[in-house]
Amino acid sequence: MKRVFLMGLVALMATACTKSKEAAVTATIEGGAQQEIVVAKLAVSQMRIVDTLKADAQGVAKGKIVLSENAPEFYYLICNGKRVASLILKPGDKVSVKADTLGNGLVIEGSEESVLLQKYQEGLAAVNREYTAITSKLLDAVESSDTKLAQQVSQQLNKLYLKYRQSVTKMIMENPYSFANVQAIYQSIGNEPPLFSADNDYLLVQRVHDSLAVKYPNSVYLKSLQSDIKARQNALILAEKISKAEESSYPNLILPDINAKSVELQSLKGRPFILMFWTISEASQKMFNNDLKELYKKYSNNGLEVYQVSLDADKTAWATAVKEQQLPWISVCDGKGAVSPAVAAYNVVTVPYMYVFDKNGDMVAHGNLTSRSEIEAAIKKAVK
Repeated sequence: MKRVFLMGLVALMATACTKSKEAAVTATIEGGAQQEIVVAKLAVSQMRIVDTLKADAQGVAKGKIVLSENAPEFYYLICNGKRVASLILKPGDKVSVKADTLGNGLVIEGSEESVLLQKYQEGLAAVNREYTAITSKLLDAVESSDTKLAQQVSQQLNKLYLKYRQSVTKMIMENPYSFANVQAIYQSIGNEPPLFSADNDYLLVQRVHDSLAVKYPNSVYLKSLQSDIKARQNALILAEKISKAEESSYPNLILPDINAKSVELQSLKGRPFILMFWTISEASQKMFNNDLKELYKKYSNNGLEVYQVSLDADKTAWATAVKEQQLPWISVCDGKGAVSPAVAAYNVVTVPYMYVFDKNGDMVAHGNLTSRSEIEAAIKKAVK
């Protein structure tokens, strides 16, 4: 009898433990009568389907989601292949979701975390619409060779980027203990790198991590953040070492040019030079190269050289682009893309990215320098 009692107690405790990690979700989907609502979980870097809810004749689907840990987790409701809602669920939540089958008219109740996440996503959607419109103008300007207009439109894009970055930063500061911040710091506008992808942005990432780690130290999302922070810190350490290194101690690169001839980075010893990483896949970088060509022509008499490393896997397309754009400097590519040893050697996390060295091999600037004024300021330091 005692053994039976103990077994029953263990079973009861197991059931109670499972319930303590549950979150109840009620989804009312307009036009979703008898539809299946897929529940998917964001497992750090990939989506995983965890459940499927069946909507009734009124489009109402109910279910209890068993969370894998006692910390907030990211989930998505999907109808007919379309994401209708993004949620941050934590144990004990009772969340109500109302939307149509396309995710329009979304209303979330019962989860402050999910509501804030929705605000972030709506803000990104709005800025992406504006980005698309401005980018279209930029492409038209490039195709018509209207350099002045292209520069003006580029400035509009820069202002849009900075304004949105500032607004996201403000929201993060105003809501320091929200898990929605974990996704916010990795938002990207259009095809641009994440808003906070620069190495020195690790301070903000660290702040998000530390604010949440007090209550949820074992969250898998926070462990991922910590790994990212460490990688950025290592990149800054490398940059610092390079900036203080002797002229021949920066990592040497030996890469093939468009004629398959190997060119050493250290062949530029004694000259001011720019080490730049780029890719032909971004249309905006064609205009970037046009600006750089003008600066190259202006300062070539001062000995300036450019060693431009393509991170494209298609070497034929890269070589064609180099010829079409008539790039006058050293252009190299090993065809290994993001796994090129050059990426690891210089901790490249975004493109375009450049290091600017003076004739003594001292680094005078580095980073995601995209404006002509920033690049020229760095060049002036290198050639003086």
